Amino acid sequence: METWPVIKGDYELGSSDSPTAIVVIGRGAVEVPATKYAIKGTVKTENMGLEKVIVNIISNPRIRFVIICGKEEFGHFPANAIYNVWKNGVDDRRRIIGARSAIPYLCNITHDAVERFREQVELIDLVDPKESEEIVAYDPMYHFDQAMTDGLLRKVEECARRDPGPFTKERFILQPPGLMVDAKKAVRAIDALALEFTNQMLRLPSEKISTEASLISISEPFGIVFDPIDGKIFEVPSVEFASKLKSYYRGGT
Repeated sequence: METWPVIKGDYELGSSDSPTAIVVIGRGAVEVPATKYAIKGTVKTENMGLEKVIVNIISNPRIRFVIICGKEEFGHFPANAIYNVWKNGVDDRRRIIGARSAIPYLCNITHDAVERFREQVELIDLVDPKESEEIVAYDPMYHFDQAMTDGLLRKVEECARRDPGPFTKERFILQPPGLMVDAKKAVRAIDALALEFTNQMLRLPSEKISTEASLISISEPFGIVFDPIDGKIFEVPSVEFASKLKSYYRGGT
């Protein structure tokens, strides 16, 4: 196979013969023999992080199972987002249908990519607990206990026994510019933009806050936007996602 995964991220590669991808929620740590999975990685957000998972899965027809595991995180609810995008897809605004996450928009990938993900894989949900109400600060590391690890290993073995073989369609390749940005740089840009929107909201009287003033795209390829509220220019990993972020923090729709 040509270069795979197509998007860089926080993952480990295993066996090219395995039909299984393991997605750990947040910064969970679990030991699984590399021969048992094709790829094992983490997802922390319900938008760009999830998009990277989908893009890498659909570019490898050998992967037929996605196991999500670990502990749900309050706010982002990435496990809930993954489950709902697989079960329900996205609406016309590319919002994950049924997701409880804060900003569950998949702005960097197409409807076709989402539908390919839903068609290609069976999603297996081992996330526990699912009802976390604790705000995760500083993205702490956690380790799977023995019961969680044993349950994951049993499910991985089951997937190997039920392996239906490679998906019958060709690789689905997407390389959206917003997802090709270094992950740490993207997070810094998003955090800075979110802080700016929040600061604007706090310092302006409520009657002065405009939820309708959209960000103006100066350069889509380079991710340069202009915010008419403060007259500032920002560099962002995704122009469309930045607009969704603005709407969320300023109370728009």
